[in-house]
Amino acid sequence: MNILVTGANGFIGRRLFSRLKAQGHHVVALSQDISKLFSLNGSFDFVIHLAAYNITSVGAKDPGLYTAINVDGTKHLLQAVHAKKFIYLSTTKVYKNEGLPITEDSSLAPQGAYEQSKLKAEEVCRAFLKQESLVILRSVNVMGWGQAPKAVLPVFFQKAKADQALDIINGARTPMQFVYVEDLIDAIEIIINGPPTNNCECRSIRPKTFGGDNSGVSGIFNIAYEETVSLEQLARTIITMTRSSSVLNIPKNASETLFSPVICDKVYRQLGWRAKTGLTKILELYDKEYARAA
Repeated sequence: MNILVTGANGFIGRRLFSRLKAQGHHVVALSQDISKLFSLNGSFDFVIHLAAYNITSVGAKDPGLYTAINVDGTKHLLQAVHAKKFIYLSTTKVYKNEGLPITEDSSLAPQGAYEQSKLKAEEVCRAFLKQESLVILRSVNVMGWGQAPKAVLPVFFQKAKADQALDIINGARTPMQFVYVEDLIDAIEIIINGPPTNNCECRSIRPKTFGGDNSGVSGIFNIAYEETVSLEQLARTIITMTRSSSVLNIPKNASETLFSPVICDKVYRQLGWRAKTGLTKILELYDKEYARAA
């Protein structure tokens, strides 16, 4: 299949690009600055839109970039390309946090500039595309080796390895959910190649046919691992795993937030996808890569 990937140089995009290429797809990495109008020749079976300015983007924090890249950039991309299927990576932070389980039908109330820009980008997608041509993946925090330096996992590991104090200002004990980067890519792969057969591992399957949509899926899907962990638990686990002498600093008056568990029944029913990599395995893999890079 002919596939265009935006954000192919990013944390998720690099892995997705490599996996799809290895399967024999013709994969194009978009190099244009999407915050500006651009043109692109040709059409694609799939466009996978990962490029975004997010909370952990390196550099000066500029709220205007959320609109320029996430909202206007999505519009410019949709104006420039033609695809049979458009997959947009959004966030579960577009939902209203009411302390209740979150399904794809839950109320929407994004709070920050990043979250608001992702919901606006979803609305842009719906304005440009037919319902059957659009897949929106609303994901929780994505973890794995290669994350931006500002993300919690690399920050905690770097400080623990250096025996520096780990500071948690707020939300230390509030549960949170995550998903391993390869599990997220599994979901995208299923949309492209169709569900795996005979209970085989998704990461090992190869497409059976080329030139068309294997699955025919569309709509919104939540992406998350069922297991929860608090920042305090995460920090203590990393300190123990790295045999660090780091201390954990949590203010006595630290505030906590409501926890709304993300439910992923829909993506399991329709795609057969379920995240399978737990926190312990993620940290073991991260620690191994950290040691290799040292």
